[in-house]
Amino acid sequence: MSRSLHLFSGLLLSTILAASVGTLTYCGGKTTSNADGGSDMGNEVEVNLCNGTGCIGAPCTKDTECTEGTGSAPTCWTTTLLNNPKLVSTPAGYCTRECLSDSDCGTAKCVTLPSSSKKYCMARCASATRCRKPGYSCAFDGDNGGICFPSANFDCNPTASDGICEYGADKYLGGCVRVAYESDHGGVCHSQCLVGKSTCPNDDRAGNPPPPQQCIYLDTSLDSGGNPSPAGDKFKGNVCFQQSISPIADGMPCKYWTDCVDGYQCDRYNLMDSGKVCRQLCVQGTMGAPTAPPGILMPPGGIPAGNTCDNAAQGCANSLRAGAAEGSTGLCQSK
Repeated sequence: MSRSLHLFSGLLLSTILAASVGTLTYCGGKTTSNADGGSDMGNEVEVNLCNGTGCIGAPCTKDTECTEGTGSAPTCWTTTLLNNPKLVSTPAGYCTRECLSDSDCGTAKCVTLPSSSKKYCMARCASATRCRKPGYSCAFDGDNGGICFPSANFDCNPTASDGICEYGADKYLGGCVRVAYESDHGGVCHSQCLVGKSTCPNDDRAGNPPPPQQCIYLDTSLDSGGNPSPAGDKFKGNVCFQQSISPIADGMPCKYWTDCVDGYQCDRYNLMDSGKVCRQLCVQGTMGAPTAPPGILMPPGGIPAGNTCDNAAQGCANSLRAGAAEGSTGLCQSK
């Protein structure tokens, strides 16, 4: 059954490999950075997938217990991904093998792990019940289902309460964003922020050097088409996501929420395809740029957006459907 769960179309594996809690783009985000894909998850079919001993994703204690797939020798990740002690744990082991394409993986998927120069087979899934419990979730991996991935870094429930979570050891305000079909162990907490330029800290949970982030507005209670999410996710607000490796400039066509340069966001709800471009973020109302409230992690040098636009011919509009109240996030549009 097709389910409109995601706003990002890619799985950002590089940010969830670390043993500490890492961030991950939630389905709808684009790529090695994030963004919002706008197509339904759930096109992958779970029938005829390998089950039981020896399958990709099955428990193991040694390489010879892993039998699914062809080509390179089978591998058991006995304790952690890539058997690297710095990476996330693999409870009870995880059968895999090196691969060049899906055809090497039997019924599994050939996945690029950014912390490695090699690709590895990982079990396919398309539901919250497919992967081993506890310890694994069905993490989004593009438009065609997901992969069974260790859930140690998935640290919040996107359907709980109002979606607000505690970010980092200092417990800053965060927003829970879905990265997997599951609700329990299906979300990652992102730091809340004020839209503007340089208003997010670098993501110190995702490697060294920590990658830069940008602040965008998300309403996870809606799917990519602006309709109520069947998953029941709750968070609405501004959160930090890793910046795109190839950010799109003001006024240029975009597809995903985080496609644009820092301080801008894709106008994805625009009814005209020609209007789906990067636009400057702004704050609606007349009070000007806000001050970061207690609990918001604002880095030095951050420049919160106000109600004026760099282009004097534009005004702050409710293009992101955040509401037209004083202080709500908007995009600069022609007056």
